[in-house]
Amino acid sequence: MKNYDIAIIGYGPVGAAAANIFGSKGFNILVIDPKEKIWDIPRAVHFDGQTQRIFQSMGLIDEIKEILDPAEKIKFIDSNGKTLVEVGLKDHSQPNGYPEDVFFNQPLFEKILRTNAEKYTKIDFKLGSTLVDIEVSDENNKLYISNLHETFEVNSKYVLGCDGADSFIRKRLNIQSKDFECDQDWVVVDQIIDKKYKINRCRYQICDYKRPTTMLPIVDNHIRWEFMIKPTDDISKMENESTIRDLMEPHLWRLNPDLNKNSGNLIRSSKYTFHGLIANDFKFKNCFLLGDAAHQTPPFLGQGLCQGIKDAYNLSWKIDGIENNNFSTKILDSYTDERYEVVEFAIKTAIKQQNIIASQSSIQSFFRDSFLRIAKLFPKLLSFLSFSYDWKYSNGIIDNDLYPNKINGIVIPQPSLDIVHNGMNFDQIIGEGFALILFKIDNETEHRISKLKNINIFNNIINIDNYSFKEDKSFIEWLSNNNINAAIVKPDKHVYGCCDDNDIIFKIDKLTNKLYKELN
Repeated sequence: MKNYDIAIIGYGPVGAAAANIFGSKGFNILVIDPKEKIWDIPRAVHFDGQTQRIFQSMGLIDEIKEILDPAEKIKFIDSNGKTLVEVGLKDHSQPNGYPEDVFFNQPLFEKILRTNAEKYTKIDFKLGSTLVDIEVSDENNKLYISNLHETFEVNSKYVLGCDGADSFIRKRLNIQSKDFECDQDWVVVDQIIDKKYKINRCRYQICDYKRPTTMLPIVDNHIRWEFMIKPTDDISKMENESTIRDLMEPHLWRLNPDLNKNSGNLIRSSKYTFHGLIANDFKFKNCFLLGDAAHQTPPFLGQGLCQGIKDAYNLSWKIDGIENNNFSTKILDSYTDERYEVVEFAIKTAIKQQNIIASQSSIQSFFRDSFLRIAKLFPKLLSFLSFSYDWKYSNGIIDNDLYPNKINGIVIPQPSLDIVHNGMNFDQIIGEGFALILFKIDNETEHRISKLKNINIFNNIINIDNYSFKEDKSFIEWLSNNNINAAIVKPDKHVYGCCDDNDIIFKIDKLTNKLYKELN
């Protein structure tokens, strides 16, 4: 019977991302999925800056950037066709070094991931195979796998359930879910318009109580439409092309005034129920849930796939630390602690936007529209329409008690990618392990810090004053404004803890010893 370090169940985009992330660390991996080929219909369409930063860590960002289209602005339109709110996205800050809102073609994205994963010789791909049962134990999990040619068994120390919303792994582990009770039925449509038409790149949320509609130019002339299904609709006709084209007709002029309802090809029209669900636990023994297997987010924030990729990135350093750095297995409990609250926040925020967009009451819509028009005069009132978030961890492996700071748990900003030191950007200098960032620290103090008891827990110690990243004014302002002279950065780039320069050697020693105990 063959033994693996990691079995990845499901080879959609989250499973493929996990295969790349764990494959790059040298693990023996088994990948199984009932389907052999990439589904050629787009589903997810949006990435944020943090997700692109993860692609950077995978060495794939340059290739993936070729299939991305940064968003410039989004408009919320009322039932009379007038603009309620316009949110500019092009000039938003880029704390991760990348635009916070980009759109992409999922089949092309998955092809990049799969092609790159094939270079890892320690990955066995069993596509066209189905997991039919699993025996879970503390040491090794036994997997029973079947395909058209054989039924076989393997052992795997870790099992990653990337098998989607109808997850076999979640059901087999008997993990229950919290339902946010926000289910709504929509028809999702993908349209390809002839390239002779220049498409307006603005994204639209049509907040018309008579038919809430989303219209998103994706990449090139690919348009994603979402039409809410009303109780009075004939469900049997809602996916019909003639029905879809009639629904498109009032809005097409916003994309290009020369378009009409017969323009372009419809490559997909499917009814979906948008859910808000989160598993009560993302872990049972050495089995883990990732992506839609762990959580389902309404699409209005574009965070579903983003959060699944962040799941894989979070889990990867912990398993790697246990297997290669002798970290304690107890750190695996922090996977749920850290990821649950962030995903729950994403779901709740998406539901807030859903409630703004999808009201079917003329009275509620009147009050909503009135509020949004007034709120334009007071921008803070529109904070719930933000498309950029810190994704802060408040629990898990983080300092919450020694030196509290509002930035503990957030992702450390990445200085401009145009600024490099010896040909490497900030994240490359930090590396994939724990790092200690120093700021405005003299050489003697830095030397004394390097002699602390558990300082070897850090892969790198970076004194910003000695690196070209000090040229990034916004990064330096961020450090100064948050009173940071030292920050411990985790492998997933979240800040573990930080302190000022008052008795800094003592504080770094305390933080380092606390972290050491949490990892060992």
